[in-house]
Amino acid sequence: MRAWWILFALLGITARPQGGTDYFAGMDLQEGIYADFQAFRDNKPTVPLERLREGQGLPVIDLRRVSGKLYWQPDTGVRQTVDLRHIWGFCQNDVVYIAAGNGFYRIGLMGSLSHLVVEQTYRDWDPYMYGYPMGGVSRTVLVHQLLDMRTGRYLPFNAAGMDEGLQHDPVLSEEFRALPKKQRNSTEALFRFLRMYNDRNPLTFP
Repeated sequence: MRAWWILFALLGITARPQGGTDYFAGMDLQEGIYADFQAFRDNKPTVPLERLREGQGLPVIDLRRVSGKLYWQPDTGVRQTVDLRHIWGFCQNDVVYIAAGNGFYRIGLMGSLSHLVVEQTYRDWDPYMYGYPMGGVSRTVLVHQLLDMRTGRYLPFNAAGMDEGLQHDPVLSEEFRALPKKQRNSTEALFRFLRMYNDRNPLTFP
């Protein structure tokens, strides 16, 4: 009998949310800033765009072109400050941008496993590189990442990251692991399984 309770518990954890709407390109997402991942998944911005103001009190028109701090006035109490360095992301014109790497980057492929490309800056440290500040040089690279919409975790866009993301779908997970190691790391295979996973496991919003 205990086995049945465990099975029901597992089904409850992995079940698809009821009453949600499957995401589609151009879906009407509410505009504003997300303080955290859950606000995004609930499609309820922590602060709607129409309530945000710049330092001079002017309405914010384009979140992609502002930086630093913004302000908003709750229904009661004093004006609140929003530090853009400490938010999860924002939505503008039904496109979601999330804080990653060197700034905010749009989710290029939205799904239960989402894909995005971000810029990350690294410093190559070498004490023998005289003439360079701090003994090294900085370089900026483009990095592909996955975002697991069940957990909010960022995963590397490689065989290890895809293997972790596919754990929610045992059938695809088994099929992916059956591929030769070299093929699992190919861009073609990664995008193919990404598409199959999202087709079989639609992303839903309330």
